[in-house]
Amino acid sequence: MQQLLKITSTPIEIRYKIEPSRLEFKQADNARSEVTQSRAKINMESKNIEVRLDTMDMRRSLGFRTSMDRAKEGAQLGQENLQQYCSSKNQFAKQVSHIENGVTIGQVVRQKMMEQPESYTAFLPSTGPNISWLPNQLNKNYQAGELSFDWQTARNVFEYVPGRFHMEVLQYPKVQIEYLGEPNYVPKSADPNYAGE
Repeated sequence: MQQLLKITSTPIEIRYKIEPSRLEFKQADNARSEVTQSRAKINMESKNIEVRLDTMDMRRSLGFRTSMDRAKEGAQLGQENLQQYCSSKNQFAKQVSHIENGVTIGQVVRQKMMEQPESYTAFLPSTGPNISWLPNQLNKNYQAGELSFDWQTARNVFEYVPGRFHMEVLQYPKVQIEYLGEPNYVPKSADPNYAGE
């Protein structure tokens, strides 16, 4: 029996491409350091000796007074004169009151006139200047030098690259059916090669 059908099948053709996963490592650069140095400093401040002369008391003893001093001395002198005047009047009145002892007013007045004022010797100036002094000073301020380090470090870098799967279809499957026989005409008279019976 003759085979009338020819069946041809073409299989699928696939190409696979696989890239495995990987871990990439990037090593950091070497650490770097910046060094900053500040110099040591010393600051010195000196102050000379100071001598102070205060001649106010000495000038007062010589009669050189300020207006305030003169006002105070005038008030004190007035008070002393008033006390002395009152004391002398009291003493005169006391002496006069003893007339019974044979004392007359004329004798009391004469005795008063014969009294001599007290005198004393004074050396001028009576005091010297007031001397004070401040010693010299030397202030020192020392600032030590410094070293500062600025470290710049980098880290190692790890990068994970995932795997990849790539599929490419080079040829799709197909089935080809080929009829090997001759065509059948219905009715048979339709066949161009038909020869009548």
